[in-house]
Order: sequence, then C-alpha cells, then structure tokens
Amino acid sequence: MIKPTFYNLPEEKRRRITAAIISEFSESADEKVSINRIIRRADISRGSFYQYFEDKVDLIEVLMKSFVETVLEKLDTTASGSGGDIFFTYAQLFDTIAAVSEDCENRTVLRRLTSNLRANDDLVFEYMKNRFKGIDEFKDCTKHFSREKLRFPDDTDFELLLQILTGILKNALFNYYVMEEAYEKVRRDYRRKLAILQAGALQTSGR
Repeated sequence: MIKPTFYNLPEEKRRRITAAIISEFSESADEKVSINRIIRRADISRGSFYQYFEDKVDLIEVLMKSFVETVLEKLDTTASGSGGDIFFTYAQLFDTIAAVSEDCENRTVLRRLTSNLRANDDLVFEYMKNRFKGIDEFKDCTKHFSREKLRFPDDTDFELLLQILTGILKNALFNYYVMEEAYEKVRRDYRRKLAILQAGALQTSGR
C-alpha cells in the first residue's frame, strides 16, 4: 500500500513523483518498469522511494488514482446534474475518459493499462485483484442515478443494468485504446449501443 508519507509530501513534490511514474510507464514499452529510472526522473533517493511505496504494485495505484479521481469527479458532477439520467451519464463517461487521454503520454499509459501492460501484467493483476477500490468509489456516484423511469427498478435489476452499461463502456475503451479505432467511430457505436439498450430491441405490439 502507498504509505501516508507520500500523501503528506508537498503538492509540487508529489506531482513530480507522479509525473515520473507516468513517464516511466509510458516509455517502458515491453521492458519491466524500473524503479531506478523513476528515482532519477523524480530526483529522489532510493531511500525516499521506499518511504513512500512498499513495492512496484503501488506504482499502479498511483496511476489508477490519478486517472480514476479525475474521472469520478467529473462523473459525480455529470450524474448529479443530469437529473439522475443513467444513460446520459454513461454517454458522457466515455467522452470524459477520452478527454483525460488527450495528452499523448496519458493515452499511452491508459492504452497499456487497458491491455494489461504486457510485460508488467503481473503488477496490474495484483493491484486489480487485491487493492483496486475504484469500483467502490464508482458505486458512490450511482447514488445520483434515478430509477423512477426504469422498467426494472429493484436492486438486483439495477445492479445488472450497471454491469451491462459498464461492459459496453469497457468494450468501447478497449476498441479506442488497445485496438486504436477512430474516436468518432468508437463514440458513435458506443452511443448507438446505449440507445438500443435504452429503447429496447423489440418493437411494441402496437407497431
């Protein structure tokens, strides 16, 4: 786990270390992530590094927190300002995540995280299995969603709807980051899938 000493650092130094970690993951390609290179980039000592982090898995947590906090903040604002419209919020969520990656370095890191970072997939697996809290934080945002207009509003069906919507979102992100399909195509297909789900695929008996 990331140690409290990291969060107690002055903001400028914490950002410098975070930037060094992002740069290392964006440039490491098929190599293993190097703590030595991060130390040099961040201009800190090895002893300081281990005052902040226990292991390399903590580096994944730094990356994920950096992206997830940005996305969740915007998601919370969108969800609360949309009158609880779950489909509108999910439509905006893809745009929000894509906007975070407009920076070339961020896009590279997100692409590698999405594809399990190849050479470093053991780090990603360990983090996602035992430490990732983003899902819990995401669920906090769902409190803004209204079930009033949903055909199946009970807890079980609502959870299943969230799983379906999240699955569609993950597929769109995979196509955008890993398959590197054009943004407009992925966005169009993603929103079309949401529209089909929202409207229902079957015609009503009156038509």
